[in-house]
Amino acid sequence: MIKLLLIFSITFIISFAGSFHPGPLNMSVIQNTLKKNLFAGLWMTFGGVIPEIIYGILAVEGLKLFEQYPLVFEMMQWSVLPVLLFVGWNYLKPKPAKEQIDEILEVNQRSANAEITSLTGDVLKGFLLSLLNPQLLPFWLIILINYQNYQVLHIENTLDKIAFVFGASAGAFLLNYFCAYIANRKRGLIFEYLSPKMFDTIMGWTFIAIALIQAIKLFAF
Repeated sequence: MIKLLLIFSITFIISFAGSFHPGPLNMSVIQNTLKKNLFAGLWMTFGGVIPEIIYGILAVEGLKLFEQYPLVFEMMQWSVLPVLLFVGWNYLKPKPAKEQIDEILEVNQRSANAEITSLTGDVLKGFLLSLLNPQLLPFWLIILINYQNYQVLHIENTLDKIAFVFGASAGAFLLNYFCAYIANRKRGLIFEYLSPKMFDTIMGWTFIAIALIQAIKLFAF
């Protein structure tokens, strides 16, 4: 039981800390909370945690497989690059004037009765944003490789795997929950410094930066 708690706790802390840097999911959670409401941000967070579970399972189950077939792992890493670049460009591309005005009105002037949260859309968007993050699977593979050096963290059975996966997903969920909560509480302060257009620009360059960093890593190593 102590070993399971250690695996869960340490993985939770690593996941929470690893999610601190600005990325597609937490930036989108903040944006969605500002444009809609807290619940919209939380549903996106829920969708974004599902790939954490998927990649956590892939990492614990596929560690030996990826070691035997590194080409499969490399192809997976390359395949997400054009998608990331396209999503970044979609945020950065100029919008028609009317669309920009409508977006500003939607953020700043809508009433509580006019708010419509698309639960399925928010969950799906969060899921895809996290699923397309090329850093998740390598990150957890590296963590697992390091775990194998310590007997108290060595993943040996199903319960160890469950503790690892739940720790990874719980840490990511809590961090993104804080992002949504703070964005909702400090809505006025954030809007004072960030316009919707500026937020889209930040989002676009975030996606492009992640794609470029991933490409550099693949070329270099």
